[in-house]
Amino acid sequence: AVVGLAGRGAQAGAAVVYIHPYPPLGGQLRNNVALELAARLDRRVTVSVTFNLRGAGRSEGRTSWTGASEQEDLRSILDMLAAARLPLHPRFHSSADCKSLLAQMRARGFLLPDANIDQLDAVPLPQVTHTLLCGYSYGAMLAASVASADYPQLKIDYALVSYPCSVLWALALQRRGWYLQRLAATVCDAAAAYAVALATNSVPAHVPRMLFVAGTADNFTSIAAYDRWWIQLHAKAIQTLQTLQPPVASDVADRAVSHVLAIARITNADHGWLRRESEVADAVVSWWTPLQSMP
Repeated sequence: AVVGLAGRGAQAGAAVVYIHPYPPLGGQLRNNVALELAARLDRRVTVSVTFNLRGAGRSEGRTSWTGASEQEDLRSILDMLAAARLPLHPRFHSSADCKSLLAQMRARGFLLPDANIDQLDAVPLPQVTHTLLCGYSYGAMLAASVASADYPQLKIDYALVSYPCSVLWALALQRRGWYLQRLAATVCDAAAAYAVALATNSVPAHVPRMLFVAGTADNFTSIAAYDRWWIQLHAKAIQTLQTLQPPVASDVADRAVSHVLAIARITNADHGWLRRESEVADAVVSWWTPLQSMP
């Protein structure tokens, strides 16, 4: 994994994790969308993480048939952020790399001046209080498979670029339905929490939000298919709110779902986003709440 630490001026406690497309089709951490997002986001967050899933780039292992193993890869990154600790392993980190990284940490105030760098086996990371999972294509499928409730301290939001809803059958086989259900559950649960907060004039600790960014000329999922799916997702969330006791008023339900679910359609952009990457970054930067307090 490549872990970046921002200097002064970054949003305190904010982290972003990039999850790349399908490895057998060339997906790896240095893809055009992730690089553009990193160029725009990394200096504005405290911690950024880019990593190769198993079977991608120089990572060991091979891509699984259902994405289950790759979910473990992503969860290991989130476990690291939750623990605020980056383990240093001699198999993957040379002595020079470790000393260089630890020296940077001390220079930025994350290590005490008298800490013995030679005796440390892990890098202490800043405490993360807001996390954005930026998934692109296959990476979006994996990002949305993580329930925010599993990592309450990280307060996860989701930016899903070119979610491959029409080809999940090829990426996840029999688990296609599970991925769609998990995503829908995140939206419905978040909308319910926000609706209750609106109805009771209370302030929830965190309500996960989800942004879909899609090109209208996507090669794998047509914009018509996206629109049908988003309408169904919106309707399912509204239906969930109607089952709450006491019932949620229709205007409150609409506000709650609109708060949780956002959609950015990019005209004539395809699945590869070549020369359109900046428009993806524009959509994400303007949407993610923790960045809005920054100049």
